[in-house]
Amino acid sequence: MHSLRDYKAVFIALGVLVVALLSSVVMVPETEQAVVVRFGEPIKKINSFNPNKDFGQTGAGLVLRIPFADRLVRIDKRLMTVDMVPQQVLSTDQLRLNVDAYARFRIIDPVRMVRTAGTSDRVKEQLEPILTSVLRQELGKRTFQSLLTAERGEAIQKIRDGLDREAREYGAQVVDVGIKRADLPDSALESAFSRMQAAREQEAATIRAQGQKSAQLI
Repeated sequence: MHSLRDYKAVFIALGVLVVALLSSVVMVPETEQAVVVRFGEPIKKINSFNPNKDFGQTGAGLVLRIPFADRLVRIDKRLMTVDMVPQQVLSTDQLRLNVDAYARFRIIDPVRMVRTAGTSDRVKEQLEPILTSVLRQELGKRTFQSLLTAERGEAIQKIRDGLDREAREYGAQVVDVGIKRADLPDSALESAFSRMQAAREQEAATIRAQGQKSAQLI
């Protein structure tokens, strides 16, 4: 009769086989996309973003990998947000504006992202200073008053386009940019509105003078 000791090698082999099978099967949920990295080289993407396919039709679920050789880099498939550290921006009329902005993006090329940044958190770190730079350049071309009009939308669109061009280098797409705050420091707000009011009064006086001159000629 065989004892348990005689089957020890069999039990060990079965245990190793079970562990290998369990480690070779991974779950990728619908809200994630993943890149299989084999010995440091990205070789395959799983459930990657595809605007032309319906939700649930891009490959989520159980997937196989080679144990100990393949590493899975998981990436959020949903929109992610990068927040700019609040900055002061100098407008063309020499006013310092307190600006607070954000951008929303998604990863559309996960393999490129893994090769250039490694993780989506690293992409956020790369995009934050770029957002600050692009925003400074664009708002620095405009007056404070223009940001109170429809011209603000044009500025935001140009900021989005500029940031998106840079984001593509990391496999990301910038969906939109928003300015949460763009106003003057409290100490400068009152004087700025006073100057704007004085300019409007001067403009009105000029129009009245021209009207009186025209009336005299008539």
